[in-house]
Formats: sequence, C-alpha cells, structure tokens
Amino acid sequence: MGIGFDVFKANIGWSLADSMMGSISNAIEKNAAEQQARAQAEKEESDKNDMLKTLVFMVGNNIPLDRTGKKAIASVLSEVQDENISLFSIEDKIDAAYSDIQTKNPKQFFANIAAINSDRGQVCLMYLVTLLIYTKLSDDNAALPAHAYNLSLIKHFFGITRTELANCYGALGKQLNKDTDDIADVFEELTSEESIKAIERENPTLVYSETKEALPAPNTSPKEEIEKLYRSTVQGSDSDFTDRFSLADSNPKKAIAAVNAYAKNCKGEEILVFYDDSAFGNGKVGFLLTNKKLYICNSFEKPQEIALADISTISGTEKAAIYVNRIKISTIMIKEEKKQLVCDFLEKAIPLAIKINV
Repeated sequence: MGIGFDVFKANIGWSLADSMMGSISNAIEKNAAEQQARAQAEKEESDKNDMLKTLVFMVGNNIPLDRTGKKAIASVLSEVQDENISLFSIEDKIDAAYSDIQTKNPKQFFANIAAINSDRGQVCLMYLVTLLIYTKLSDDNAALPAHAYNLSLIKHFFGITRTELANCYGALGKQLNKDTDDIADVFEELTSEESIKAIERENPTLVYSETKEALPAPNTSPKEEIEKLYRSTVQGSDSDFTDRFSLADSNPKKAIAAVNAYAKNCKGEEILVFYDDSAFGNGKVGFLLTNKKLYICNSFEKPQEIALADISTISGTEKAAIYVNRIKISTIMIKEEKKQLVCDFLEKAIPLAIKINV
C-alpha cells in the first residue's frame, strides 16, 4: 500500500484504525463463512438430486413409472431425509429424470451422477437407499424382476466394493432390525451373475445397452477418452472454432498463454483442454481444464478456479455463457450452437479428468 500500518494509525487515530481493521477482518470472516455455507448448501442439494435420480432409475428403468412407483420414491426419500416430502413437490423432478432414462443408456445416465466421481460416502448412501426401496417394493408386492435387474446395474455403475457392501447391508439390517448376514445373503443372491442371467433369459424385453460411443475403448486411459470425446465434439467444425476450443497438446502456445494469464496455480497438473474467448485470439481469457481444476477468466474480471470434485452443475441455458456451479464462463466469441457443444463436452469430460493421476 506504500504506507506502514503504524503511520496509518498515527494519521487517523489508533482507536479508529483498530476499529476499522477489526471491521474489515470481521467482514472477511463473514464473507468466507457465507461462501462456505453456500457451497455446503449447493452440495447438499446436488446430493439430494443424485439420490432422487438414482431411485427413479431403480424404479423406472425398463418399466413404466406409475403412481405407485412415484409414491414409493417420495416415501423413501421422506424416511431418509427425515422430512415430509410429498409426491406433488418432487413429481416434476421425477418426471424429468424418468425422461432422461428414456433417451440415454445406463452409462450415460450415471455419468451425470456427480457423487460417483467425488464422494464415496454419498455413493454408498445412495446404494443403501436403493436396497431400502427394493424392500419397500417387496413389502408392497410391487417388486418385479426388472427392479432386481436395475439394482444390479446400479451396483455395477457405482462400483460398490465388498467393504462398502458390508457397510450397506449392516446399515440396512439395523434399519429393518434384521441380521446383517441375512440381508447380505438376500441381496447377493438377488444381484448375482447367475440370477441376472436368468432374469435376462426370462425377460427378453429388458434393455441394457452401451453404445460404442459411450464406452471407453479397451485399455484406453481417461486422457485418451477426453481426446476422443474432443474429436467427436468438434467433428465438422471450422478452424476458427477449433482454434478457440482446443486440446492443450494440439496448441501449446495458447495453452501456455492461458496458464500465464489466469491459471498460474496449475503447476503439477495435467493440462487438457482450453477455450479462448479473447477478441484477438491471444488465449488470455476463457477457461483451462486440468485433471484437478477448471480455471476461468472472463474479460475485465478476476480469474477464478474450481476444483473438479466440487463441480455439481454445468448449464448452457444462458445466451453466450456457460455456468459452472454459479460461475460464469463467457462464450461471446462463438456461435450459440458451438457454446452448447462446449457445455456438453465439459459435462462428459470432467468425470474423466478427475480419474487422471499425474
């Protein structure tokens, strides 16, 4: 500031200076606390949405989702979240998730469950709740072979380990006041490879497909998958778009410019992709994606960064902008349809980027 604190105090008065500094300190602490509270609230909301989507998949994949299934979802969520959740209050979210199931294969659907890549505790809780809803459906004589089939898919895509399964069975046994080993025997038999093959033979209408585009190629790394995804995203695009939105390895000069301008904290990280929103194409504003963080800088604004594990929402609904959580990424230098391509790319690439270890 060019002036020592003691001189500052002498000029305006010691007590007034201390009071001002105390107020500034309190304001900073309050702002930090508010930001932390907002981040926590956003994560809790994301976790609840992940839970609801998972239950909709459990009850509605391969099956018409009727009122009975919807009511079961609302009932279990009320029990888990310890609040009265009416079907009316969440039916629009249930219908949206069910619609999503109809247009995506399971791998694509679960790629949008944020917790799978960032929070194993929440993943285990979601699987535990799918076990709970299966028992409810069974008690109501509404459980179908497709529900057992869906349970096995969730178990597969969540990558539940044996230790995590033991914890889930133990928690469910406590909830139902039943022996843990008895619970484990029931669900291990229900989701065993032999049982699932039998269900497939007896129910040929069950649908489970992973398209070649959705599946990683054999033995490919997450970085290679991101590169493959990028090429698919920009296919047929002109050079102006691919010069602004590019793999870092393909355009190292611009990637370095972005690092120097707004991503200096990326030391030791794998630099993957950047987007250049500068008027003169110098790479000094836009975003830079690494395996750890998303670095963002809009024109005339301070740079920002988000840990990939903290990203819960990515939206391209606003014109000429993408929002990651609540942080804006300006896209004024590309057409609206290209902006949506970049937005879709980020949704798919971030879960892959997290898996890259340097």
